Amino acid sequence: MKTANLLNSNGHTGEESFETRPFETLLFDLINDSVVSSYGSCEGTIASDVHHITECVKAVIRSKYRLFHLEDVSVDRRLKPRTSRLEMGKLGEYFLRCLKMDLDRILDRYPSIGQFNRYFGLFHEAVMREVEFTNGRGSFATTAKDEWLEAPDWRQSSTTWLTECVQHLNEVVEEIRRKGNSQVFRGWIDHLERQPAENKDTLWSLILACLNVNHHLSVLRFDLGYAKHYCDPELSGEQAITYEDVRNHRKALRRFLKRDLSKVLPAGACKGMGFGIKLEYGLDKGFHFHVLVVLNGDVVCQHAVITEMICSHWNSRITHCKGGSYNCFRSEYVKPGIGSVRYDNEEKGNEEKLRNLESQVVPYVAKADFYMKMVKPDGHRSFWPSQPPKIEAKRKGRKRSKTGVPISLLKATPVADFDECLACFSKGVGAVRNEIGVVAKPIGKGDSGDIPREYAVV
Repeated sequence: MKTANLLNSNGHTGEESFETRPFETLLFDLINDSVVSSYGSCEGTIASDVHHITECVKAVIRSKYRLFHLEDVSVDRRLKPRTSRLEMGKLGEYFLRCLKMDLDRILDRYPSIGQFNRYFGLFHEAVMREVEFTNGRGSFATTAKDEWLEAPDWRQSSTTWLTECVQHLNEVVEEIRRKGNSQVFRGWIDHLERQPAENKDTLWSLILACLNVNHHLSVLRFDLGYAKHYCDPELSGEQAITYEDVRNHRKALRRFLKRDLSKVLPAGACKGMGFGIKLEYGLDKGFHFHVLVVLNGDVVCQHAVITEMICSHWNSRITHCKGGSYNCFRSEYVKPGIGSVRYDNEEKGNEEKLRNLESQVVPYVAKADFYMKMVKPDGHRSFWPSQPPKIEAKRKGRKRSKTGVPISLLKATPVADFDECLACFSKGVGAVRNEIGVVAKPIGKGDSGDIPREYAVV
């Protein structure tokens, strides 16, 4: 029978590949009028519940095996009613854990969350649908929590009641799997990941441009945010951080990195500099930034000290002690990709560090965020890369003895005015006639300030 197959088929193929991890995040707390950062487990919060539901739904969509099935309990078959026991794997246990969560608490705080995180919306729609039980009709999640999962013997009970519960449970899982693999849902995922993929490519291209200028980089990583006290208007009142405050703070940070950072660092430290700033919104911690800064590694090597200086400027000068920061050099990473990074692949460990920078650090800074669109106006950006550094012109090919011929140059910043360059190339000053009587003179400079590519022969 179809029902028997639905309940009793045990196909936990691939179960070993699934594992759960505790929800960890970075928070900024106000302690004795100072904002203190802490990174660790934050189980039981709204953010953790939504995170677990999201990860569970992703795993369910990928899975192909039956999550729940029944096994007969070895008792005297003459006794009525018969008794069965619910069996499940790790993903099944994870799903029931999510089913027990207080979904109303999440929706009371964020009523439209299902429109922006459709994994959560898909879960909520599936578990809250009305189903028919023997004792009446009602929401599956409500009935399951009130009349089944709260009972001390919920894993093992009479076959009739448990069969009914598990059948509805497997139907809910199948609905999530069917809708999650639909073309509409996959289209939403593609749309969600498109912009982060472009941001990742932009940021990595910026780093490669920095490597073209300086073969030795100092890569800084830090996170910036606000004390939870100032993120909640009920606690801080008029002092609460608004979206407009966040925009102004971001502008001040970019201005500091572009104009003022070079004034407090050794000369040449900001040569070939680049940076990327990503704004995100957390359900528990509100607005926060992920920042990556690239400096000249031949000039500066105290990565943690410089990062701490930038963080201190954010805390005290930009946010006026409402903001907090986290220096990523305070942590040890399994796959390090920050600090000293060299272009030379032959140096021990450097090739792996470059690979980690590309595959771990850059994607994390540019990763997708479900909730920014929930709190920011349409058309506002959430990622700001700096302009790529300018590369000095380098003449290619063998040296020429004659003037008056076109010279190919790389796109470059102004290295000198035309007369000086011409004098250098022709061993004279101004327009110089060589031994065969050819004179070279400029046709005109372009707006870019580059040395002209074309020369006129007179």
